Amino acid sequence: MTAYGEGREKTEEINLLLQIKSVNHRFLELEIKSLGEIPLRMEAKIRDRVKAKVARGKVTINIRIKRIKLPIYSIVANQALASRYYKVLSQLSDSLDLGERISLSHLLNLPEVIFLERSEENGDKVEKPLFKALSKALADFLRMREREGRNHLHSIQACVEGIEKSLPLIEKELSLAQEDYQRKIKKSLEELLEKETKEKIVNEIPLLLSRGDISEEKVRFQSHLEELKRTLQKAGPIGKRSSFILQELHREINTVGAKTDSFAISRLVVKIKDYLERIREEILNVE
Repeated sequence: MTAYGEGREKTEEINLLLQIKSVNHRFLELEIKSLGEIPLRMEAKIRDRVKAKVARGKVTINIRIKRIKLPIYSIVANQALASRYYKVLSQLSDSLDLGERISLSHLLNLPEVIFLERSEENGDKVEKPLFKALSKALADFLRMREREGRNHLHSIQACVEGIEKSLPLIEKELSLAQEDYQRKIKKSLEELLEKETKEKIVNEIPLLLSRGDISEEKVRFQSHLEELKRTLQKAGPIGKRSSFILQELHREINTVGAKTDSFAISRLVVKIKDYLERIREEILNVE
């Protein structure tokens, strides 16, 4: 389901903008993009917050941090590494008989002897405004998804109503179609009796009798349709369950179309399948 939300926070140290947006996806896929370094522990907490509220969709979180004050760094000397460098260089100087003493300037030119370490205070000053912005953005995001969800639900319910209006028309046409089919069965049996063996006739009769009977398919279709209506009224994620029910509805209505020779019923079957396809497209946008 497509949606968008954003949250802004400003402190003496930073300006922060956090945006959440999503597009349709079968599962939950979460990506965090940050312009401005945030600790991994915060990123994990952001993921947990979003996963607690969102079950489906490709969700992207953009975080922009603009520092008003420069972050605090500590200058750290790696004494253990410097000692190992000194020992190795001294041994090398002696083995080559250079007679040169190893000085501090030599050591300072070597990697990672001196490095900058960001103070933990920097993360502390980001965390509070970051999660305040996340709460605002997530609230906007969920409100938009809810509005979109209601719109999709109304469209789906309109399609369900269209299907329910078509079912009595199939029932009405079925009685006329059965009379016509009985005449066709009679004619087919007469032809079989004239041309085919007894064994062939015994095998063909069940097929002829079952072809025009769609009573079981009607019952199952109606049962699946009622289950879809109940599912649409449930709270929480319903997309996957609804998709499964739609598959069953498609299967039953396809069988109805295959088992009848009535043009009127076939036309109603096509209409119902069109409704089901529209519902399927809407369900793709529902969590």
